[in-house]
Amino acid sequence: MLAVRVAISNPDKADARELHLEDHKRHLRSGGIRVVQSGPILDGAGKGSGGVVIAEVASLDDMRRFSSEDPFVRHGVYSTVSIYEWRPTIGGNA
Repeated sequence: MLAVRVAISNPDKADARELHLEDHKRHLRSGGIRVVQSGPILDGAGKGSGGVVIAEVASLDDMRRFSSEDPFVRHGVYSTVSIYEWRPTIGGNA
């Protein structure tokens, strides 16, 4: 199944974001799940205000586990994290 994680940044944690950015990227590339796409959500000024991860997983619990191990999640960089099953209707995975 495909799952999507939508995470909104905590504006009070900009220092933590900078400090843990490389560990966050390593985690996403670690192979714990197969990440299909990942990247920042940008605000109107082009500044990162969150992130999206789309991944192939066996279950939503796998996505939740992987997300809980993300340094950005562990260090409170995100104020909210939501995980959903995703069923694309247009594009390469449809």
